Amino acid sequence: MNSREETLKKWGGAAIVLLVSLEFVVFPWLDWVESSKNEILNARTFAAKQQNVASQYADIESKLAELKEQTTLYAGLPILGKNQDPALLWLEVVEDAVARVEATVNNKVPQRAVVINDDYSVFTGRVSATGEYNRILNLLNELENISEGNRVRQVSLLQQRARQGYVTANIEFVRVYRTK
Repeated sequence: MNSREETLKKWGGAAIVLLVSLEFVVFPWLDWVESSKNEILNARTFAAKQQNVASQYADIESKLAELKEQTTLYAGLPILGKNQDPALLWLEVVEDAVARVEATVNNKVPQRAVVINDDYSVFTGRVSATGEYNRILNLLNELENISEGNRVRQVSLLQQRARQGYVTANIEFVRVYRTK
């Protein structure tokens, strides 16, 4: 053998060993490193999502407490029966309030029912009352009771010069009720 063939065998063998080591050692190791990086990245993303969910538990608990509070607030609302007229519920509240404060009612006009959702509706109407300031303010106080579904939506007070101390109040009154 000549020196050229020996050099070729020597370097060729080294090249074969290098290629085999690249194929079976280096490339698999690089693939393993890349897959390990991806697994670590996925684990970090998962941990961040878990931490985000855990931090939202406090928000969920506060929202549940708020929902329970709202539910107890709405528990006092009157329930409208199948054959009941919502205008009668509205008139009943107005007449009771007027009787308690002894104001003079000029006009009571039940207007319309408005559906809020499947469970709740509201009935609106207007009341015109005349009396001393104290009695009218007491009437407003009697009508405004949100825990029972009563709400004064709008008020206008008119005083005539000839009748000092007396006022005419135009009140838009809303009555919320449950339909189920």
